[in-house]
Order: sequence, then C-alpha cells, then structure tokens
Amino acid sequence: MITLKEVAKFFGSFKVIDNISLNVEKGEFFVILGKSGSGKTTLLRLIAGLERVSSGKILIDSIDVTDLPPSKRDIGMVFQNYALYPNKKVFENLMIALENSRIDKKDKEERIMEISKELEIYHLMDKYPVQLSGGQQQRVAIAKALVRRPKVLLMDEPLSNLDVQLRYSARKLIKKVQKEFNITTVYVTHDSNEALAIADRIGVIDKGKLLQLGIPEEIYNNPSSEDVASLIGNPPMSFVKIDGKIIGVRPDDVTIRNDGKYEGVVSNCEFWGSYYLIYIDFIDNEVKATTKERIKEGSRVKFDFINYKVFGNG
Repeated sequence: MITLKEVAKFFGSFKVIDNISLNVEKGEFFVILGKSGSGKTTLLRLIAGLERVSSGKILIDSIDVTDLPPSKRDIGMVFQNYALYPNKKVFENLMIALENSRIDKKDKEERIMEISKELEIYHLMDKYPVQLSGGQQQRVAIAKALVRRPKVLLMDEPLSNLDVQLRYSARKLIKKVQKEFNITTVYVTHDSNEALAIADRIGVIDKGKLLQLGIPEEIYNNPSSEDVASLIGNPPMSFVKIDGKIIGVRPDDVTIRNDGKYEGVVSNCEFWGSYYLIYIDFIDNEVKATTKERIKEGSRVKFDFINYKVFGNG
C-alpha cells in the first residue's frame, strides 16, 4: 500500500503539488489523470524518490520512505521513453535491472525467462533496442521494471509513443500482467479514455491539487466539478447556461427531436464511425450531440437533454 500524507512540493514560492493525501491499496491499479502541466508526473516522481517533497510523508507498506533514495524504495518504473540501454541487448538490459539483487545468476536467468515469456519477448533476447518496434521496446521496458519483483510499479505515460491500434493491445497486456503479479501500480496519463479503461480507481489532479478520487464509473457519471468533467470522456461534456445555472451534458445525453424544448443551428458535423458528432450553436453556448444520420451545417434543429449535471449558478 502507498500512503501520501499532505505531500507538497515547492519551486521557490510556486507550489507544484498542493498537500495531496491519498492511499493506494495493495494490488490496486491506480491512475493519476491530468492535463499537461497539472503535476501528475511530478507526483509520480515524488513517489519514486526522483523528486524531494517539501513537506508531508510518503509511506510504502507503512514504511516511511520520504527521505530514502529510489534504490531503497523497492519500486519499478516505466518511463515514457522506455529508458533502455541502446548498446545492450534485451537480455543484458533485463540483467542490468537485477545487478543489485542478491539472488544468484541462475535465479536471475529464471526470472528473466519467466517475465519475458509472459510478455512474449523471449525470442528478442539477442536483439538491440534499435532492432525492436515501439511495442516491443515498451514490453521490454515493462519487463525491466517487473523482473525485480518490486512492491510498487510506477508508469509515466508508457503508451504515448505507440500508434492507436498498438495502444489498445498494450494497455490490455499491462492490465493482465499487473493482475497476474498482483503488483501495486500507479499509472500516469492525460488520456481519460485510457484511464477509464484500465483503472481500479482514478485520481484527477489539476494545478497540483487532487480534484476527485473514485472508481471510473463514479468519475464519469458524477464529476465533482467542471474541471473534472472537462477532462473525462471523448468527446467531452458541453457546458451550457440555462435558467441561471451552468449544466454539463454529454453528447450521448442530447437527443435531436422535432418537439425538443431547445433550438439551435448546426455549425459542424463530424463522422465518428458508428455515429456523427454535431456541434449546435445555442444562444451563447455550444452543445455537442451524437446522431445516427449526417445533419448539414446550417440546419436548424430542436433538441432535449436526457440527463445532465448542475455545476453551479451562471
């Protein structure tokens, strides 16, 4: 279990992380979600020991590791750029990860064999990183982190360099391996769909503050603020001022109907495969809606909201 107690970090007078407190349970797949510059990677680096906290405590399995170096925290970390030695073969990269381990050479080789077969990279042991595809390099980076059998696995946007199709298979593999090894994992991403798909729980942060903490369904269906709602879902919520209130409504909850209560003009129509996404100019607002048929730009439409969330007074 990872515990953060009022952890803060300052750069001069500028606070990067603002007294964040949370618990990550043993074996949990915990995702930190935030846009660029929100502090999510800084928080991960604080847990890893790559950055020092200005105040607060970080505990792993109830042991205070706040002042311990990364090598003493029993963690594995997968970076965005994979961090593989280019002049070392795959086997050598994995063996280097075990160089400080007290187990003998035979046990090290057995560990490498076990994890490499699990991640389907056993046939790549004699290749250099430059000879591998992006997906293969990503698997080697995960193997390098897991072969040490750490208490905690930290992952900093490990899929961002992969193409869209490969990201789907890679995140499925990460989730599978994480559950099989029952390893406590903290995963950083700016992609809300990725967070919703793989997380046991999500912590949404912005400007160094923890905005909301919960299971994916809770974060999606009941965002605590406009800031959280704007990060969750693709396409995201529309925010509309009606009757003096600010409401948030997802495109799927806007229905186009001839007897609709509201009316606006379609400013754009996009084809998204199984549906069309239309943008409706409505008074001083823009409303996004999904439809089964293409609606021409400039068309006037009537619509209703099936469901929405009130965020405050406009």
